Amino acid sequence: MKDSPVVCQSVDYVFPEKMTPPIESVEDLANQNKILYGVVKGGSTAAFFEDSTVPLYKRMWDFMQDEHNKFLRDQVSESVFVDTYAEGIDRVRKSKGRYAFLLEETTNNYEGGRKPCNTMKVGQNLNTLGYGIATKIGNPLRHDFLGSINLAILYLQEKGELKRLENKWWYDRGQCDQGISDSGASSSLNLSKVAGIFYILMCGMVLSMLTALVEFVVRKKKENREKEKKRQLALRQRPVIASASNRFNKRRTKSEEGRSSLSTQF
Repeated sequence: MKDSPVVCQSVDYVFPEKMTPPIESVEDLANQNKILYGVVKGGSTAAFFEDSTVPLYKRMWDFMQDEHNKFLRDQVSESVFVDTYAEGIDRVRKSKGRYAFLLEETTNNYEGGRKPCNTMKVGQNLNTLGYGIATKIGNPLRHDFLGSINLAILYLQEKGELKRLENKWWYDRGQCDQGISDSGASSSLNLSKVAGIFYILMCGMVLSMLTALVEFVVRKKKENREKEKKRQLALRQRPVIASASNRFNKRRTKSEEGRSSLSTQF
């Protein structure tokens, strides 16, 4: 059994500063015909695409062949395949957004932290595989030396030492993680870059306050109208009650007078 580091294939792409890249995934890359993309000739990434049975990756491999993208030959005179990672990344930077390079994630992340800081990893990893140290069959190193290496790798991995070393050399000592561009100006996150969020938040607060104020005014007007209707109704009903009471009193007076006259006659 051999324990080996995990390697993932990913896409490297160059884009102008402060501009959203036109591709955000490998699907976007495969479904367009304006941006060329390639791999290292004879490398593990090329073997992955060549041997893949996934229709998307097979179509991408066919697109990389010269006979399938001759209509793009006017853009770049070289083949989409390169001899080294350095050549591929250099072509990405010189292509002005017309070439994407597919390579291993580890190298991609490292180069993404190097000046001029104008490349980026696009989308998710395409696959996951591993590599290790090979020895001749029957070689004693296979059991003694490699066995010790396997245990050491497992120990460092469980202790988090491998992750610490990756952060140290890939990110902590990177040339782009501090936000320094070629012009020397800082591009780190600051108030001016997130001011739009606060503007939207403030506009939302003002709009909510105005909405609440309008609702309050409308509700008060409605309540006032209801009160006025009740008051008018009460005013209309009051004379009717008073007149009915007066008629009752007059009838009662006449009745009493009749009884008085009748008793006088007897």
